[in-house]
Amino acid sequence: MRTRSCCKCHIQRDQTNAISLPLSDTCLEMSFLFFNTNAYFSQMKMMRSLFVLLFLAQSGWASQCDKDSGPSGATECVQLENYNQYQWSTCLTSAYIQQKSGQRHICEDPTATYCLYQCMLEVHNKTAGPVLQDCYCESANSTSSPYNLSLNTSLPSQCYSPSGGSCDWYRNCLERKYPCEATSNAYAIRYAETFCKLYDKRYTLFSADGQKWVDGVRKCLQVVLVPLLRPWMKPTCQEIRKTAFASHTPCYLYPGKGVPSVCDLGCWEYFKIFWTIKGSFTKLDTAWESIKGMWNIGTKCGLHSQIRKCLMGRSASPIKVAKLEIQTFSQRRGRSTDYLSEADARSRLADGVGSVIARTLNWNTDVMDWIAHPANDHANSDDPDSLHIIIVLADKKALGIVNTTTPSVNFDQTILEFASAIEEGRLFMQVDGSNVWVKSLATCSDKSCDNPQTMAVSVRSTNGNGAVGIFQIQIMLCAVIALLLVLMDSTVFFF
Repeated sequence: MRTRSCCKCHIQRDQTNAISLPLSDTCLEMSFLFFNTNAYFSQMKMMRSLFVLLFLAQSGWASQCDKDSGPSGATECVQLENYNQYQWSTCLTSAYIQQKSGQRHICEDPTATYCLYQCMLEVHNKTAGPVLQDCYCESANSTSSPYNLSLNTSLPSQCYSPSGGSCDWYRNCLERKYPCEATSNAYAIRYAETFCKLYDKRYTLFSADGQKWVDGVRKCLQVVLVPLLRPWMKPTCQEIRKTAFASHTPCYLYPGKGVPSVCDLGCWEYFKIFWTIKGSFTKLDTAWESIKGMWNIGTKCGLHSQIRKCLMGRSASPIKVAKLEIQTFSQRRGRSTDYLSEADARSRLADGVGSVIARTLNWNTDVMDWIAHPANDHANSDDPDSLHIIIVLADKKALGIVNTTTPSVNFDQTILEFASAIEEGRLFMQVDGSNVWVKSLATCSDKSCDNPQTMAVSVRSTNGNGAVGIFQIQIMLCAVIALLLVLMDSTVFFF
């Protein structure tokens, strides 16, 4: 008979199943001997609700999960004590189980490399009770649902227990199972893979703590998405993107055991990481929805965090924050096949406005990078065509991201040129099918721009339809030309 490896202290049971129980004091001591670290023992003594996976042998029944060879991803339909129905369980590495659970779940056998992980515990952190629909499976004797799905898995076994060391996981595992690259929700390729690969090129730019954080986050972001690869899961591309976005902030804050939080990093280290990520996108477009979790992470840090102080403008900073008010009008339908959400459409518009401004003002992108994103507030609740945009400038040379003889950015001069362009009415543009008028510019002392200082206001006035003076002139000229043509036709008629 083949036995299944589990996570538990030694408990004899007549009925064999897979359950999760609180650790006793004896279990805590055994876990301490296993992990051999005083720090971890102290942490475990505080976590009285720590759970383990109990997987015992069932007489006359062979498990598909060998404690030494797995394989990862093999699934079984089992009924476990403390649950009311059958549920899926997956053969996974002990390392994955500990990472996914934040060290709250461990294999029964401390020497086991693999053990089964029940769906209700992995996905919902539930140790007992009703089995939810997404975890439910039919019994072994049922013909309506396969008892074992291990043969139905077409992905490599390493997909189910990622180490975080390979950026190919997104393409070879997630994108292979769910081809979303051609959609507007193409998270795996547009952001995650880009985020991952960029650090391979810039890894040496970061400090030892920064490198640990990068490695921890890369693994964390992959581990969180592994449950989506289960044979019974069928998420849409939009649901994958939503799940991934929800994982960003937790992974940035708590990447894993022994890995520093982003809040532990220095201010400039944080900015270097953020602008390295941003620099991987030649066009931000809708990617703002992906990276804003990293940009806003400072609000999740404690009052003593350097990042929080830097973002709040309490120390020297290699960035400059400004706020624009824009007016859009004469909008026509465009890119209808994208089916963008309202948030993505606003992000695309903000990025498009920033791109036109950068070209018009000839910003030197060799030493300066920028982002433009919708502000949290609405410019005018009575006017849906009015929008506030936050635009952030970064000195890449000061951050050490680039090595060039070109002088660093002069933020004061850049803002003055920006203000002059607005006052002179030079910032009229067309973005994504809409005419856009940049109405005003203000500078900010913090990233959210709660107390903006107005630097420039456009003198152009608007009419009831939102069109501005320069366009009114164009319309008047067209009317005059049309009138002249009518008069010419009349002259010819009388002759």
